[in-house]
Amino acid sequence: SFTITDFWRWWVVHMWVEWAFELFTAAITGYFLMGLGLVSRQLVERAVLFEWILILLSGILGTGHHMYWVGEPDLWIGVGSMFSFLEVLPLFLLVIEAIDQRRHIAEQKDFPYRLAYLYILGSAFWNFVGAGVFGGGTLNAPLVNYYEHGTFLTLNHAHTAMFGAFGLLAIGLVYMVLRYLNGDRAWSDRLGVWAFWLYNIGMVLWIVLNFYPIGWPQLEAVYTHGYAYARSLKFYDTTLFWQWMRMPGDIVFAAGAVLMAWDFMRKLWMQRQFARAGMTTATAALISQDH
Repeated sequence: SFTITDFWRWWVVHMWVEWAFELFTAAITGYFLMGLGLVSRQLVERAVLFEWILILLSGILGTGHHMYWVGEPDLWIGVGSMFSFLEVLPLFLLVIEAIDQRRHIAEQKDFPYRLAYLYILGSAFWNFVGAGVFGGGTLNAPLVNYYEHGTFLTLNHAHTAMFGAFGLLAIGLVYMVLRYLNGDRAWSDRLGVWAFWLYNIGMVLWIVLNFYPIGWPQLEAVYTHGYAYARSLKFYDTTLFWQWMRMPGDIVFAAGAVLMAWDFMRKLWMQRQFARAGMTTATAALISQDH
């Protein structure tokens, strides 16, 4: 039946996002910071273990704020709201230590992974703000959570948590690999830094010009006129200006994506050129040895 299918769909989705993703993010971020020499292995192991404990203790209960919507008793709204904020704490503590160690980067003028480190810091920031503050902090208060499901406030949490936390993390790891492959050859962070700030400015514009100007009046409409009205075209017709104001953020965000894609292709092309040049040199050396 649809009810049973939807019940297990919610469990799968939120075990994936709120359990597996948070543990993966803490582990990968810790491994990255450890590889850069910014945190100790002991601290990373403790942070990942702390994350695992919190997922077992708070992650299961934390998903409870979704359970009401698939037919569970309404007490789950309160239980889930209390526990779901705790999952981002280990990563936050880990990054605080990394920021404290950032002075070592400032001292090392030739530190090669500044760009990747910038994306990791951005990921940690949005994981705390997008997932923690906009999700666990803003939306999970029972009297808010009961009414705001499916509104633009949920979109705000989803966009900033998903791309801000996991998207920036993935891009940072790509830049780390590209920088490693580049070795001691010439390297420029300029386009990657521009893309980073365009991404972040785009997300802030989404929040300021679209998600909040529609989301909070929509929540008020739920309180005043009911959920059906707040999700109807009659309500959305009152927000047409703010719907169009999504475009500035989209344009800035898209510009960041284009810059990043060009930077990736350019760096990969240069890497292939270096590899071919190296193979040509090695082949010439072998031929000269044969003669």
